[in-house]
Amino acid sequence: MQRKREQFLLFRIRAFQDEAAFAALLEKHGSGLQRFLYFKLPTQPDVEDAYSTVCLRIWEYISRTPVDHFSALLHTIARGVVAEYYRRNEGKEQVPIETEQSGPLPIESKDSGMAMEQFVDAEMMKKALVNLGDDDREAIIMRFLEGFSVKEIARHLGKTENATSVMIHRALKKLRSLIERNTNG
Repeated sequence: MQRKREQFLLFRIRAFQDEAAFAALLEKHGSGLQRFLYFKLPTQPDVEDAYSTVCLRIWEYISRTPVDHFSALLHTIARGVVAEYYRRNEGKEQVPIETEQSGPLPIESKDSGMAMEQFVDAEMMKKALVNLGDDDREAIIMRFLEGFSVKEIARHLGKTENATSVMIHRALKKLRSLIERNTNG
């Protein structure tokens, strides 16, 4: 049912330039986009600028092109905006993000078979994610912060579901050890 509603909203945007339909899509996916950008960019103003840029680009794209999966397109455009940010600011000094939104983030492993729930400060999580490889970090963010299924992540990364599941399991294990080392050390 959700998929049909999303397709209907996308049609309204493309056919009628319906801003209310676009707002409905952003209401559903906006917080996930902001979390994604928060973990990718160094300051809150950078996150806000990138969010605006992503919203403008996605509007331009979906208002003239048929789209099958809004959240995947949103994520792809966001990755491009983040890459542009770092290319543009290469060599410039970066100021770390403030912990304005520091609240506990639950990390639960469904893929590893361990029903462990641990709460971590957002800043601690961000520091630990930096130490993961690009694909590992992307998979963890997509799985546990964005709520993508293993199948969707596999399709996005161009890997098999099994390889993606193993990658998420190993990345989560490494992330846990990094967080434990930071809290105990």
